[in-house]
Amino acid sequence: MKKLHLYIVCSIAILPVNVAFCQDIHFSQFNETPQLLNPGATGVYNGYMRAIVNYKNQWSAMGKSFNTEAVSFDLPLFDYNEHKAHLGAGINFFNDKAGDSQFGLTQLNVCLAAILPVSRESKFSMGISLGGAQHKANLSAATWGNQYNGTGFDPNVSSNETMASSSFMYLDIGAGIYYEYFSGKATLDRNEAKRFAIGAAYYHINRPVQRYYTVTEKLYGKLVATVNGHFDKNGTKISVRPSAMYVLQGPSSEITVGCGLRYRLKNGTKITGFINESGIMLAVHYRVNDAVIPQLYLELGDLGIGVSYDINVSTYKKVSKMNGGAEISLKYFIQKGALFKRKNML
Repeated sequence: MKKLHLYIVCSIAILPVNVAFCQDIHFSQFNETPQLLNPGATGVYNGYMRAIVNYKNQWSAMGKSFNTEAVSFDLPLFDYNEHKAHLGAGINFFNDKAGDSQFGLTQLNVCLAAILPVSRESKFSMGISLGGAQHKANLSAATWGNQYNGTGFDPNVSSNETMASSSFMYLDIGAGIYYEYFSGKATLDRNEAKRFAIGAAYYHINRPVQRYYTVTEKLYGKLVATVNGHFDKNGTKISVRPSAMYVLQGPSSEITVGCGLRYRLKNGTKITGFINESGIMLAVHYRVNDAVIPQLYLELGDLGIGVSYDINVSTYKKVSKMNGGAEISLKYFIQKGALFKRKNML
């Protein structure tokens, strides 16, 4: 009974294609969580710094919704000439709580990436993630089968369960590789860009031990593969942004695919670089056998805002009533100005 209850609490918070024991958190706006998906993506962008905040509220139809928050910050180091080898450094934090017992995970990771430009249009990077994590639960708020009195749940009936070992900590290690190709033609009032990125990462390399009561399990290693692109349609204000993610953790897997259509609202200045362009994007992703995810993104210069909602289409929809999870992301991204970029390209 103990293992069954913990199994359900651990697994249902994620619900990928197949449910497994103690899986990781995830966000539907996966393109807005670069360090959580691949430490090799740390600092791989044309800018000075990037900060992202994510929040997800999931399974509100169950009464006690599951909440996940994440914060990340990263920047390139020693990139005085972006066409020479340099480093990327970052830090990310997330907190996840589920159900009545607030069973959850708090984790802080530090990421470091070595970035090597292999041509004027492409770069390759390798990164490592080192983190500390804590699982915690308020077991006094949990309910147990022993408290069923024959007609219903009775909180006055003793659960006869030992409330020890409700918290434990562990070290977590991950690593990843990442490749990005970028080319574009700068016109007087806009850029016509083509960008393509692909990466693969492996988390929980050290297989940290999870301890729940008398149950001891090693956390499954997790493989994450991502691909995304940005393609401006020449002579228009339209851009196409396809993306996909594959996750394999133990016997469980997740496949998410989708595409966004972006409209440029305002052109950025190409001479001074003081004003960055703005745009709005509508996107739809599909998490196979789980959810359809409509998304809306608004980019206002250095500030980006994204909202999405998971429409549950799995067999669980009879309970969820097709309610999945609302999600929001906020990104502050200081880009490099046009003059700075062109100087480095000389």
